[in-house]
Amino acid sequence: MSMQLDEYDKTLLRLLQQNSRLPQQYLAEQVCLSVSATSRRISALEKAGYIHGYVALADAAALGRPITIITEVSLDDERLDLINEAKQRFAACPQVQQVYYVTGEFDFVLVFQVRDMAEYEALTHSLFFESGNVRHFRTLVSMNNVKQALAVAVD
Repeated sequence: MSMQLDEYDKTLLRLLQQNSRLPQQYLAEQVCLSVSATSRRISALEKAGYIHGYVALADAAALGRPITIITEVSLDDERLDLINEAKQRFAACPQVQQVYYVTGEFDFVLVFQVRDMAEYEALTHSLFFESGNVRHFRTLVSMNNVKQALAVAVD
């Protein structure tokens, strides 16, 4: 990311994070540039790695996964190969939305979207008990998802 961001770039990033399907004409009007200049800037942001991709944000509850669970996981053995294996196992699980390798009392923090507690229990067996390398885990069930966002602050 060697590109120096100016106010045009920052505004484009803010707008695209709010809605990546905004028409180029609208974006150009918002930053007071031509459509071609705006398109070039977006391409440069993508090439420089500021934009990794474009996604649609799905409603978990509407898709039958209304329960958000945050799980802290502590490994038994922290050998590099076992940490990497855990990263891959956690990341491969479709019900796991986010995986964080963290410092502190726990090694990982996982965010799950599940149908019900029975589904989560089955996941704990496959992800934690069967691996043989999870010392313990702590489960936090979200009572209300107050904020769920992917946007990064652009200063």
